[in-house]
Amino acid sequence: MIVLENITKDFIGFSSAWDRILSGLSFGYLGGKVRFRALEKISFECKSSEIVGIIGRNGAGKSTLLKLISQVSRFDSGKLQVDGKVRAILELGVGFNPELSGEENVYYNGLVWGFSVAEIGRVMDSVFEFAGLQDFRSTPLKNYSSGMIMRLGFALATATPPEVLIVDEALAVGDAAFQQKCLKRFHDFQDQGTTTLIVSHDLTLLSQICTRIIVMDFGKLIYDGDPISAVQEYMKTIATQSGTGGNFQPDEFIEDLQFSLSKKGETSPSLAFVGEEILLEVSFILRQRIEQLTVGFHLDDSKGIRAFGTNSLQLGEELRNLTVGKKTTIQFKIPLNIGVGKYSLAISLHEGESHATNCYFWGEGLYSFEVERIGVPKFVGAAYLPVEISVG
Repeated sequence: MIVLENITKDFIGFSSAWDRILSGLSFGYLGGKVRFRALEKISFECKSSEIVGIIGRNGAGKSTLLKLISQVSRFDSGKLQVDGKVRAILELGVGFNPELSGEENVYYNGLVWGFSVAEIGRVMDSVFEFAGLQDFRSTPLKNYSSGMIMRLGFALATATPPEVLIVDEALAVGDAAFQQKCLKRFHDFQDQGTTTLIVSHDLTLLSQICTRIIVMDFGKLIYDGDPISAVQEYMKTIATQSGTGGNFQPDEFIEDLQFSLSKKGETSPSLAFVGEEILLEVSFILRQRIEQLTVGFHLDDSKGIRAFGTNSLQLGEELRNLTVGKKTTIQFKIPLNIGVGKYSLAISLHEGESHATNCYFWGEGLYSFEVERIGVPKFVGAAYLPVEISVG
């Protein structure tokens, strides 16, 4: 269990060399006038068996927060309570000696992780089996690939279930098969009562495994809730703060924005069928000249997993120098070659490839509908591929 109450963390900087010297001579009482607030009054609670994701832009304070919880760093004010043994995977492979064999590295680093000699002996075989490196136990680590080192590090760090597991950007480990093994281990730990905190930029992955997600921005906690809503809140945050200028106001560029979804003349359909075509129409009037506008959409399933997304630029339509004051209409004909289930549709207007630069509109969950199967063969999965079979 983890409890944080009004946790605040400042980093001290120095305005000059003399400022640094003054701080050193006064044991920190003088100097160090430059301060950066990395975390401000962070409060939340993680219970046993919860898998909690933490997302946010670079510099939001995610890694700093994990370091405080794992006691690598100290906070300035607030209250922090962590019940149980903490195991933190902040960077896989740190501390490994390239001159030692894989087995020797597991032994010495196991001691650093807090394993006893007896525990290391018990988990040694399972570590190399999980990492798929049974044939490399006696090989010097300098002959390992970077992927092999990361797999070995993850296998060692998760050899036994701790009370609290902290993971910082360590999910992109190995190939797809090994990633699935890692995810299964997280769920196994969850069943055994482990509290897990994960920082990652892989929103799809976090949506799959987390019971809830925390969104951070500029050192503050701005959302704490279910994964789907958290991801939507994070994307809105990026869109809202995407202006390259200090006084960027999206409403100053676009007015009379309208959108509609239809199917064979039916407006806002609640039901569609696999392979059926729907029509998305987006219209607007430019208030100011935009050199290149991009209009896009995406479909998310009921778990918040992105089923499909594209935009006008990716489709080869560069909307350059549209006429100011004139209504512009963009139509997307979307064949629903997707799996059976519930979906929501989002729309965005921005510049460039993504909404991270000058986003004029971002709307999540504007339309919701369900896809059923009729007239097509039974299948499983997220996509429908019209497969043909022949027997010779």
